Amino acid sequence: MNTPFSFRRVARECALRAIYTCELSQVSLDDALELTFDAFHDDEQLEDLTKGVEYPDATLDLVFRFARALAKGAWQHRVGLDRTLSAAIPDYDYNRLAAVDRNVMRLALHELHDYPYIPPAVTINEAVEMAKKYSTAESGKFVNGVLGTVLKQTLKANFDPKTAPEDPDLGEAERIFRAPKVEIEEETIEADSEQGKLVNRFGWTIKQ
Repeated sequence: MNTPFSFRRVARECALRAIYTCELSQVSLDDALELTFDAFHDDEQLEDLTKGVEYPDATLDLVFRFARALAKGAWQHRVGLDRTLSAAIPDYDYNRLAAVDRNVMRLALHELHDYPYIPPAVTINEAVEMAKKYSTAESGKFVNGVLGTVLKQTLKANFDPKTAPEDPDLGEAERIFRAPKVEIEEETIEADSEQGKLVNRFGWTIKQ
C-alpha cells in the first residue's frame, strides 16, 4: 500500500463486502457498510486488505469515503446496471451468476459510468483481481470479458488521460502518501581529530 491511490483497492473491497452482505442478508446498505467498517478495525480476517500496513486516520477517511460512495451508487442503480450486464452475456442466466461475480461487476460498471477521472483499465483490472480473490480464477476471466464488452458502451470507450477530468482525491492522496524528505547534513571532520580517529577505527570513509 505505497502508492497514492492504493487506498482505492481497499475501498473497493470494502464496498464489495458491503453490497454482498446486503444482497445475501437483506440488511440495509448503511448497516452493511457500518459492519464492514467496524470489521476493518477488529476482524483479523480483514488483515489481507491492508497487507500489514497500519492506516493513519487521514487514509481511513479516504478509504471509507470512496467505499461508501461506490457501494451506495452501485446498490442504488443495481437494476439498471444488471440490465446492462445481462445484455452483455445473452447466453447466461444473469440471476444464476455467483453473487460475488455479480457484485464485482456492478461496482466496476458503476465506476466506469460515474468516475470519469479513473482510467477504465484500472477499474477493470481491479475488478478482475477482486473476482479472482473472492471467487475463482475463471471468474476473473469472465469478469474481464464482460466488462470489456460493456466498456464499449460507456463514455470511457475512448478514454484519454490527457482530457480526463482531474482526480479530486489527487492532492489529498499525495499529501498522505508522500514520504517526508530527510535532510542530510554534511559535516567536515579532520582526519587527525578525535572524531576522525573514531571514524577510522570503525572503517568508515572520510569524504575528502
